[in-house]
Amino acid sequence: MTNARDFRRYSYGMDFETQDAVSAFSQTRSSAAPAYAPEVTPVAPAPRRRRKLSVTTNENLKSRSELIASERFARKQMLVIVSVIAAVAIMLFGMLFTYAVKNEYTRQIASLKTELSREVNQNICTNAELEALVTIDQIEDYAVNHLGMIKLESDQVRYIDVEKYKAARNEQPSDQAAADTPVSDSN
Repeated sequence: MTNARDFRRYSYGMDFETQDAVSAFSQTRSSAAPAYAPEVTPVAPAPRRRRKLSVTTNENLKSRSELIASERFARKQMLVIVSVIAAVAIMLFGMLFTYAVKNEYTRQIASLKTELSREVNQNICTNAELEALVTIDQIEDYAVNHLGMIKLESDQVRYIDVEKYKAARNEQPSDQAAADTPVSDSN
């Protein structure tokens, strides 16, 4: 399918075949929807209202008490406005201060987390070195050479029967208790 835009790039050339093709192109045979412009009825703009400026003279003079009352009212309004502005400024500075404190705490937490992860990694490395350094052979070598210990032979091992040991131990205090208690004279 073609439309009018397909031939634009060729329409400016000096090639006569292309110019004939453009002139022979019929827009009624294209599949493009025809341009539709709804009919608009012109509406007259509404007349613009002009504000009337008038200057009035102050013919009614205020009395002294009315002037004092209006001055007090203006002073009260000024105090209200100043207090509202002060409250807003305090809230603004309070909010900025809390953001600054929060940012400082966030920075401290991040540095502590970094330090904690560094210490955990150091602990893992130290434990790995310790496990690599300590073996049964090294412990036996240290005990024999540095501490002067000797390894037991099988004939040096004595086994004790726990039941006989407990029975002998229970009998021993009762014999000692009888010997230790003084005999009283019954006169």
